[in-house]
Amino acid sequence: MALQTALNSTLTKVGLKYIQDPSSFVAGNIFPMCPVNKLSATFPTYAKEYWMKNEAEVRVPGTESKGGTHARGTDSYTCEDVSFHEDVPFENIENDPTPLNPEKAATRRVILKIAIKDEVDFSNNFMTTSVWGTDGNPSVGWGTPATAIPLNDISIARSTVKKSTGFDPNTLLLSRTAFDALTFCEQITDRLKYTSSANVTEGILARLFNIDRVVVCNTVYDSAKYGATAAQAFVMADVALLFYAPSGPSLEDPSAGYNFTWTGYGDQGFGVRRFWLEKEMAYRVEAHHYHDMKKVASDLGYFFSSPVAT
Repeated sequence: MALQTALNSTLTKVGLKYIQDPSSFVAGNIFPMCPVNKLSATFPTYAKEYWMKNEAEVRVPGTESKGGTHARGTDSYTCEDVSFHEDVPFENIENDPTPLNPEKAATRRVILKIAIKDEVDFSNNFMTTSVWGTDGNPSVGWGTPATAIPLNDISIARSTVKKSTGFDPNTLLLSRTAFDALTFCEQITDRLKYTSSANVTEGILARLFNIDRVVVCNTVYDSAKYGATAAQAFVMADVALLFYAPSGPSLEDPSAGYNFTWTGYGDQGFGVRRFWLEKEMAYRVEAHHYHDMKKVASDLGYFFSSPVAT
């Protein structure tokens, strides 16, 4: 049975609603989503210097204009299938007063597994040193609230990216640890003392930092094996990433990264199958997500490797 024909529209909608909840998981919402009709292909890139050189000149009548080559390169993506399944015994379905509930619960769990993997992969691949154009840290760690100067730190980072690329960063991704530290920094709380009684929120930080959005990763996972002592922790530790990304994909506008999603399966590369297992006398609920989170322009990112503890 082909994957596409086995999709269950009801469970797929349940899964989409769940994975699009922005309360904890951020990986799928960081880079613009770029739908593609092939699992693997190339896409155009442009050399930064092509856009920034001062090359135009005054043309003398009867002569050719000053010109250059079409400086376009290529990069590639590969949408891999991240999947997980759970088998629901028919006895559970038959004995539940609302028969779809066990399958809804299974759908939420399999999607949770995929979401956790996405968060861990994003953290491992993008929230580390030697990935982005600049690696830096505050002069005073944000964990020292009385003397930390996060407004200055972010301003310096914004200027660094702007000078290198011509674009102002518009998004700050924070680990929970970094966000919590910022809410206590006196340089921030003093700005709000006489203007607002509200707690420090992502929106307030975005306004103070003069950027479009602040995103906080609240994802928690257990890295221990089954049966071992639990090892629960935030997926992202003491890290932060300031970067530029447009609101949607564009062939010519730069972006720190893209989230390529395959249109050949389900919705945004995501779908849930439900099929009968005769031997186990159970229904298998199986989720698939075809996508590739891809760094595109490293210079558009400024990474803080330990902003709290510095």
